[in-house]
Amino acid sequence: MEINKILFVGLGGAGQRHLRIFRDLLPPETEFSAFRAIKKTPLLKSDFSIDIDSTVEKQFDLKLFDSLEEAFDKNPDLVVISTPTSLHYEVARMAAERSIDIFIEKPFSHNLDGFDEFKDIVLKNNLICFVSFQRRFHPYLSKIKELIETEKLGKIITANFNVGSYVPAWHPYEDFKELYACRSDLGGGVLLTEIHEIDLCYWYFGLPDYVYCAGGNYSDVKLDVEDTIHLTLKYSNFAVLVNLCFMQKHNRRDLYIAGTRGYVEWSMEGNNLILNNYSKSKKEILADPELTNDAMFYSQNSHFLNKLNRSDNKTYIEIAGASLAIVEAAKESMAKGDDVQVILGQ
Repeated sequence: MEINKILFVGLGGAGQRHLRIFRDLLPPETEFSAFRAIKKTPLLKSDFSIDIDSTVEKQFDLKLFDSLEEAFDKNPDLVVISTPTSLHYEVARMAAERSIDIFIEKPFSHNLDGFDEFKDIVLKNNLICFVSFQRRFHPYLSKIKELIETEKLGKIITANFNVGSYVPAWHPYEDFKELYACRSDLGGGVLLTEIHEIDLCYWYFGLPDYVYCAGGNYSDVKLDVEDTIHLTLKYSNFAVLVNLCFMQKHNRRDLYIAGTRGYVEWSMEGNNLILNNYSKSKKEILADPELTNDAMFYSQNSHFLNKLNRSDNKTYIEIAGASLAIVEAAKESMAKGDDVQVILGQ
């Protein structure tokens, strides 16, 4: 993909990470610009600590615009959207109508309102709309995808995905209650914030037929979003359990998938992968504790720049909507207390 001008809308922690990485990957003559509605987040280092020696604008030689309209009038080749989740759609729609390719920090939006119409515009204008699900580019999680596709695990019987984190510790430079993850008006809640595992389930197994979800604001901090959920994705011959919580101090991220021929188990702690093929006499254990979070982003963004094909545009836009369709069904299930069918538009 040839990019001469790239526009960033939103430069909080996620936006600055994408800016830093695209800056490293693109030629030095690339023009970088931004629209920042609030300008709240200071310049951050790669570990998300504050860099007091400069500003975002100076560090990355950014041209700042006073309005989205002015920014889009300069006809960027790509817009990178990293605003709070509920604000994604408006910017993406403006870009699509102007035939500008789109890169969005996950998720696509906070709901699927207008998604079918947006999809039509994207496909009509032959645009790439790519959502940053960087965990697809983790080497071990990619290996699991290969094991499933090649049927090395056999027929899938059961699977469990767990995520635990503590949102008050995410961004020490700001009040966590003001973070988008903790505010319903900004598209918060653990379902959307930790949507990566839901996307992995879609990537591994496809769209489930039904979901059942229990959850809510279970912590002792009063929030107007769910901080904990227990989600069951129901497929025709098996079910997947997904547990998400962002108000527990013990960080964890792990998964377990079992089939008729073997199982696979991965844990973020130590980045350990265990493969057990029942026909073999011993387990295969892999570990790469030095793998950084940035490594996934570099791999993803390099793939985006160098390997995406416009013939796959329909696939990219369907990825954008699939995880949101699961989230919408999960929220409906929480409200109803019953199974809800998963439906992805037209």
